[in-house]
Amino acid sequence: MISVDADREEVIRYTTDGSQPSERSPRFPAAGLRLDRSAVLRLAVFEVDKAVRSLGGSYLIGEPESKLLTVSLGIEPWRLFNARSGWFMEGNDPDRPNWDTHREHPAFVEIYEPDGQSVHAGTMGFRLFGGASRAHPQKSFSLSGREGYGNKRVDHPLFGPEGLKDFRFLVLRNGGSDWGRSFLRDALLTGLLSDRSWTLDVQDARPAQVYINGKYWGIYHLREKINPRFLEDHHEGVDKDSLSLLEHERSVKHGRGTEYEDLLAFINQADFSQVAAYERVSSLMDVDNYLQLQIAQTYFDNQDAGGNIRYWRPHGPGERFRWILYDVDQGFGLHRTDGWTNNTLQLFTADDGPAWPNPPWSTLIQRKLLSNPVYRRNFVNRTLDYLHTDFSAEAVTERIDQAVSTLEPEMPRQLVRWGLRPDTWAYQIDQLRRFALYRPEHLREHYRAFFSGGDDRRVSLSASLGGYIVLNDNLYVGTDGLEGAYFANFPITLKAVPEPGYHFNGWTGVKESADSLVLDLHDERLYDIEARFVAVLDSAAELIVLNEICPRSAVTDDWIELYNRGDRTVDLTGWFLVDDSGERFVLPRVTIIPNGYLVVCKKRDKFLAQYPGIRDLVDNMPFGLNKHDDRIGLYAADGAYVDAISYTLEETSDSSFTYALALPGLDNGRHQNWVREAGEGTPGSANPDHLKSVIMSRQRFWVRVGIGLAVLLVVGVVRTFQGGE
Repeated sequence: MISVDADREEVIRYTTDGSQPSERSPRFPAAGLRLDRSAVLRLAVFEVDKAVRSLGGSYLIGEPESKLLTVSLGIEPWRLFNARSGWFMEGNDPDRPNWDTHREHPAFVEIYEPDGQSVHAGTMGFRLFGGASRAHPQKSFSLSGREGYGNKRVDHPLFGPEGLKDFRFLVLRNGGSDWGRSFLRDALLTGLLSDRSWTLDVQDARPAQVYINGKYWGIYHLREKINPRFLEDHHEGVDKDSLSLLEHERSVKHGRGTEYEDLLAFINQADFSQVAAYERVSSLMDVDNYLQLQIAQTYFDNQDAGGNIRYWRPHGPGERFRWILYDVDQGFGLHRTDGWTNNTLQLFTADDGPAWPNPPWSTLIQRKLLSNPVYRRNFVNRTLDYLHTDFSAEAVTERIDQAVSTLEPEMPRQLVRWGLRPDTWAYQIDQLRRFALYRPEHLREHYRAFFSGGDDRRVSLSASLGGYIVLNDNLYVGTDGLEGAYFANFPITLKAVPEPGYHFNGWTGVKESADSLVLDLHDERLYDIEARFVAVLDSAAELIVLNEICPRSAVTDDWIELYNRGDRTVDLTGWFLVDDSGERFVLPRVTIIPNGYLVVCKKRDKFLAQYPGIRDLVDNMPFGLNKHDDRIGLYAADGAYVDAISYTLEETSDSSFTYALALPGLDNGRHQNWVREAGEGTPGSANPDHLKSVIMSRQRFWVRVGIGLAVLLVVGVVRTFQGGE
C-alpha cells in the first residue's frame, strides 16, 4: 500500500501510466494506493487547478533481480506510442519516420543501483539519439538535466569512483549498428584504451536495464554525452562556452570553424617531409592525439571511421585540435565473418575512396602526415606497442570475457523482449573472440608490407626498482617488464626515468650510457635490456622536514609547512613535492633560513586572508591533500630523497584540522610523533606547546611497556638457565 503525507487542503492527483498528472487525473486515495504491477507513479499537488509541485516514484513489482544499473522512465504514452505521431512509431510519412526528430519532451527519470538504492529521481529532458540506429525497435535516447525542469544534474558517480561525480547529460545507447548482434562493441572497444599513454577522449560506459512506464525495455549502455560540457568536465581549464566542437568533414556543432579551415588549408599545401612544416602542423593540432585515433581505428577495423569523426579546440592563442573516439560499432568484423583479415591500413590511406566508407577528405590528414619520417616511425612502433599490451589477444579476450559475464545473465530476457535469436548473440560473441585472437597477426603483416618493416626483432625490456623505461615516447615499462617483436627497419626509442628518490645508473644489454637512446634493430639477436636505478639521499635530508599539513580546509584551502631544523640556509630552488597521485609541484626560487618555515599553499589570496603575516609563502600547489589518507614526498631538484610522510586518519566530522609534528626534532616518519589538531593550525610558526605533552605521555607509556618487556625477558632467560641445570 502506497500512502502520501499531505495537508488536508492539498489536492493530489496521480497517474500510473507514466504521464504527468493533470486536473483531470484521479485524486490520490486518502486510504492509499495499491499497485499490482510495475508502474511509474507520478503525483502532482494542485492549488486552484494549477500544479504547484510534482514528484514520482518507480515501483518494479515482480521483476527479475538484476545486477545492472536500472533506469526507469515515466513519460506520456502518446509521446512515444501514438500511431500517427509517437516518436517510437514509424508514422505516415515513408520518407521521414516519426523517430527522425530532435525535439525534447520532459520525462520522470529514476536511477537505481543494483542494491536497490535510488540515486536519482526527477524530471529530465528526453530525446531520441543516434542516426540509422533509430530504425531499431529498441531506440537510443538521451537525458538532459535542465533548470527549467527543476533538476539540473544527476548527482551520483554513475561510472564509479574514477569517473565524474555528477552529470547533466547522459545517453542510453541501444548498441547502435551492433544492435541485434553482440550489443557491446562500442563500449567494449573504447574501453580497451586502458594504458595511461592514451590521450583520446572517450565516453565512460556502463550497462543498464531500462523500464519505460513500468514496462521492461531491455539492455542499454549508459554513456556520457559528447558536447561542450563533456569536454569542460574532462579537461581542467577548459570552458564549455569558449571552445569549438566539429564533426564529420567540417560541420560545426559548437563554436566556429575558422581555425579548422586554416588547418585544412595548411595541410593541403604543406610538405610534411620537411621539418618546418611538420613542426608547424604540430602547433595547430595535437599530432600524437590524432596518431592514436588512427592506431585505434585501424586496429578496430572500424568501417565507419570516415563518417564518425569529432574534433575540438579550446579558443585562444596556442591551442590545438584534438580528437574524440566514439561510435566504433562497425569494428571487430561487424559485417564480415573474417573481418580480422581486412587491410584497414590501405582503406584509411586511400586517396580515391568512395563517399562511404573512406572519402578522400577523411584520409587526407593521415596520408599527409605519413610522409613525415617521425610520424611514420611513431605510427608503426606505437601500434606494435599496443599489440603487445592493450591490443594483445590475451588482454582483449579478458576484456571480452568481463563484458560477456556482465551481460550474459541478462541476455535471455533482452532477446525475448525483442524477438532475437540466442544463437545469433552467441555467434557474435565468438566473432569478437576470434577477432581478438587473429587480428594482431594480420595487422602486423599489413604494417610490415605497407611500411617495408623488415624482419621481426625480439625485444625484452625491464627496469630495476626505482624507475621505469619510456618506450617509443609511449609506454611505461617497469619492473614487470615487456617482451615483444618490433621491425628491423624501424629503430625504437628508450628513455630511463628515475622515480623520486632515485638516479639512473646505466643500462645492461647495450653499450650506451645516456639515459635516452635510439636503438637500432638491424642485428638479428634478442635485445635484452634493463635500466638500473639507485637510491639517492640529498645532503639536506636531515635538515628540511615536513612539519605540518592542512588537508581540505574550507577557510585556507590546503597547505603544507616545511621546517629547517639545521644551522644553515638551504636553497630549495627546483625542489619538488609529490602527492599520492604522482603529480609534482616544482618549487620556484626560494630558500629556508635556519629554524625557518616555508608554507606551500594552493590559493594565495584565500590563505593570506586568514594569515596575512606569512611572508615565506609559495602558492599554486596543483594538487590537494586527502583528508583521510595520502602520501607527500619532498625531493631535491636532481630527484634525490629529502623527506616524506604518509598518513591514514580515522573518519572525522571536523570541518578543518591540521596534522602536525609535535616537536621539530622528532622523527616525522613515525606516526606516533604526529597529532591531529582541530582548527586552522599554525603555519609559519612552531606547533603548539600542548602537543608536546601528548607526545611525552605516549613516550612514557612506551617506556613503561619497554621496561616491562625487559623484565619479562630477564625472567625468561633465568628460567631457561634454571631449567638447563
